[in-house]
Amino acid sequence: MPSFDYTVYLERDLLKIVTGSSIMCRLHLHQLKDEWFSSIERKFILAVAQDIFKDTRTNLTRKVYEYEVGSKVDDSDRAHFTGEWNLIEATEATEHPDVLMTKLREAATGRQVLELGQQLTTYLEEGRIADAVSHLKQASVAIGVNKDARPTIELTDYQARKQLILDKRAHPEKYLGIKTGFKTFDLRTGGLFNGELTLFAGITGVGKSTLVKQIERGIVTLNTQKNVLHIANEEYQEQIEYKFDAGFTGIPYLDFKLAKISDEDLARWEKMMQNWSYGRVFLKEVPAFTDTTLIEQAHQALQVAGIPIHVIVIDHLPNIKPIQQVWGENDELKKAAADCKELARALRLPVVVPTQAATVVAEKTEKGKRAGQLDVFGSRGQVHVANTFMIIMEQGSDETQTDRQDWERDVFWSCDVKKNRDGARFRYRAIHRVFTGIVEEVPEEDTPTQTANPETQTAMDGVLAEAEAAQHGESVEPEVETALQESSTEPVEEMPLTDMKVEETLVPQVEEIAPEPKPSSLLERLRAARIRFGG
Repeated sequence: MPSFDYTVYLERDLLKIVTGSSIMCRLHLHQLKDEWFSSIERKFILAVAQDIFKDTRTNLTRKVYEYEVGSKVDDSDRAHFTGEWNLIEATEATEHPDVLMTKLREAATGRQVLELGQQLTTYLEEGRIADAVSHLKQASVAIGVNKDARPTIELTDYQARKQLILDKRAHPEKYLGIKTGFKTFDLRTGGLFNGELTLFAGITGVGKSTLVKQIERGIVTLNTQKNVLHIANEEYQEQIEYKFDAGFTGIPYLDFKLAKISDEDLARWEKMMQNWSYGRVFLKEVPAFTDTTLIEQAHQALQVAGIPIHVIVIDHLPNIKPIQQVWGENDELKKAAADCKELARALRLPVVVPTQAATVVAEKTEKGKRAGQLDVFGSRGQVHVANTFMIIMEQGSDETQTDRQDWERDVFWSCDVKKNRDGARFRYRAIHRVFTGIVEEVPEEDTPTQTANPETQTAMDGVLAEAEAAQHGESVEPEVETALQESSTEPVEEMPLTDMKVEETLVPQVEEIAPEPKPSSLLERLRAARIRFGG
């Protein structure tokens, strides 16, 4: 079994390069990793060199190194540390630093795999099969991304941040988040940022998968050459392909699925594909209830092929199995969400995931109320790990489309951002074009008045008819007065303080306004109640 002892000479060559020249030190020292070095002496030399460069922006010299050894190393060990420096100083490095770093990186990975194998053998010998599988999955992800791990930094070392701030001021376009295509969302959150998890929730059938596909279209069309990896663990490949085609062309989705597409539309679709000028969307279909290690492997495969991925979309969270062992359904969702967040942090890119809303959201939709901040199915811990969390709720269909059946009409959504880690909560409205799957934000004034629930509307019509009869001297059923009282005393949901704006300059100008007179008759009161119900 290999021991990777051959790296000793490679380690000395690389340390000689970064300590022997201030120019080479500036170019390569920051790329060196502690795990590449196999002895405590060489790890110490690397740490001292990095500290000196951070403080003085110069390379490590013998005089400084001897002082560090004298002040930090025990007398009995100083000879070993000094001897190692002598060997490095006498080394004549011939290979390019990039070649040396590649070899050391591979050797470090080999040592990790070797250590993993030994640990797995121990688990298997003890009969701990579940622990072996869990450890294998966690370690495989760590091995794949360890080369991108960031070092520990000191926050008061501000010089690097100052340069970054100056560069942001000079070139702000370089540091903007990735646009999604929803103007209000992009304005209030800045878009999608590396290392962040964006979570969307909605009841079954509301259109969560449709929403994330629209976000993918916005990413590739509004940002310069940004690529998306779509992970499908619920929908199948052909279904996603048809929806992709419909969304980009505006041709109805069923025309693709049912092969009803006309020759004209087929030619238009093919022309668009041949002249594609946007970023690219990659699809990876994975089995349901698999963990994020398969997603990480798909990402790594594209990276090896030279294809950068800028956003990962996973559709959807309830079908993701956590890497670690869990003790219940709620714990499973919480840990699966945490795995998605860790994937975003490890790969340094945004991850977008839809999840299931709680049953209470359907009830609130019927009553015209807003969903709560933690109205998700299962563990609320999935919301806690997300950087941005939004719930989408239906607000009725487009009643102006009288030429369509009810189920064919476009649907209005309320997109309620309940968690915005970098700012206040907010919401906006959108319309879902059901034929094509296109989702667009619509201004507030363009959204038609929400129609009442049909059962509520029928009841109010009956009550109003009885009230009109009562006006002509006929008897009124007891249910009429009861309905009136319920309509006039129905509690109004309070708007969160974060959604309220108070203009201080207007406060002194407020005048006392006489209360609006109440309807003088039962009929007028019932008509007012009907208006409140949307009739």
